[in-house]
Amino acid sequence: GKIRLHIFVDQSSIEVFANDGEIAMSALMFPNPGSLGIELFAENGSVNLLSLNAWELESIWGVSAP
Repeated sequence: GKIRLHIFVDQSSIEVFANDGEIAMSALMFPNPGSLGIELFAENGSVNLLSLNAWELESIWGVSAP
């Protein structure tokens, strides 16, 4: 089947909402300060990515991310 994901990432956390909030999870992360990318992968199977939209959000602190 298909799963619709909304994924929010900032400098130290990630939040994932599946199928319009049917399932949600969040986690803290501490990436290398030089990390600038996001990687999607599947374990023990395969996935077809049908579409991807990404937006950079403005900081609530009025300062752009490095």
